[in-house]
Amino acid sequence: MTTSADRPYRRYLCIVCGFIYDESQGDPDGGLPPGTRYEDIPDDWECPDCGVRKQDFVLLTTESPSGAATMQPATPSSALPNEAEQIVIVGGGMAAWTLVESIRQRDNSVPIVVVSRCSSEIYYKPQLSAAAATGQSPDDLVIASGEHQANRLNVTLVAHTRVLGIDRANRRLITPRGGLPYRYLVLAVGAHQPKPILSGNASHQVVQVNDLTDYRLLRKQLDAHPSARVVILGAGLIGCEFADDLSGAGHAVSLIDMAAHPLARLLPTGLSQRLAEQFQHRGITLYTETTLETVEQYDGGSLRVTLANGQCLYADAVISALGLTPNVALALQAGLKANKGVVADTQLRTSDRHIFALGDCVEHQAQLLPFIKPLKAQASVLGALLCGENTHYSGIPSTIIIKTPCYPIAVWPPQEQGEWVEHVANKEGATFLHYSRDSAGQQRLTGFALAGPYTREVRHFEAQLSQVASALRL
Repeated sequence: MTTSADRPYRRYLCIVCGFIYDESQGDPDGGLPPGTRYEDIPDDWECPDCGVRKQDFVLLTTESPSGAATMQPATPSSALPNEAEQIVIVGGGMAAWTLVESIRQRDNSVPIVVVSRCSSEIYYKPQLSAAAATGQSPDDLVIASGEHQANRLNVTLVAHTRVLGIDRANRRLITPRGGLPYRYLVLAVGAHQPKPILSGNASHQVVQVNDLTDYRLLRKQLDAHPSARVVILGAGLIGCEFADDLSGAGHAVSLIDMAAHPLARLLPTGLSQRLAEQFQHRGITLYTETTLETVEQYDGGSLRVTLANGQCLYADAVISALGLTPNVALALQAGLKANKGVVADTQLRTSDRHIFALGDCVEHQAQLLPFIKPLKAQASVLGALLCGENTHYSGIPSTIIIKTPCYPIAVWPPQEQGEWVEHVANKEGATFLHYSRDSAGQQRLTGFALAGPYTREVRHFEAQLSQVASALRL
């Protein structure tokens, strides 16, 4: 007699939003470990994306020649907007809504559809680390609901819906609810934090904070321990901001990174070292040139983490902050050109002239620009283009503000080879300037890094860089 344990693992489709439950992977965040069979899922379990129960899942039984599972839409296509001239935006985050605002500043009538896997609540994502420090709830961060924003901007919001593919030949976006025709399609699908490869029976408890759902999980862990022991893997931009904010809120923070100093890839070595010193004064413990290997349950609810160098730490929460990787799967599936990100030209057009991209998923001139200023600049340009204006996105670098209150930093990363020169360094702050040489051997300013009170000089050095760029164009 064949039992469920004898048969191959199956996959089940949520007919409401398109989420696929894979028995082999389970849903660890929802309390279902890998290997949990569908029939063993509790009746009160909810779909991670839209919240419906297991009764709204159907078995995926066949595969198409392309490898994609065949399925029927949950609702007829006529339930979705069906205007051939509509602009369809995939993504419900800051990039999508900033673009909608840009379009509406120019055209109040063009039909716009926003398709999102979540509810598309409006919140300022860079505030997640500060909110964790001040104890703000996820609801405290929400400025407006997605529904309210859609009504205000005269937009159709198709929330809690996964995109299954792009039919480029017929210009249709394919979802479990049916197809959406488009005149122009915009990919604002963002980026994700890569999951660390960890062992241990509590590795699934490691949190990655990239949206409100992630933040809710972290808040739950921190709220259980007013002075929590927090281990953060990754001393890049996200990890450093969380480390500073959480330590300032009274939590005991350990920061782990393979580099010798925090923000080593972004800052000149001298400034990176000074940031490490400021972190240590703050009470943050640094573990450099090593990484996290094992996370295990210990002594009730505590966690024991083991580093590659053999050291053991004890924690109440573990955060993985290993940077961002652009979401390119949908673009690749549709046959669009993608390398590190979705390749877009100076008009933010992909390799398909009817499809555009912006935000964290974009690769422009071989560069990734996962920051707020480039996102807003891209949205402004693309909004104008979609409304018939002829304009271009320059992709010029901009200042990155690093929100570490104990030691504020502003950096304009150089795009050319050269050297960093320390101009000012004292106990309050520092100024580092980056110089490159042209073909004639002339030295010119190509970047800067400012710390402490010297961050007030950002506009002065931005003006200098603009003058250099103007001179090169002449």
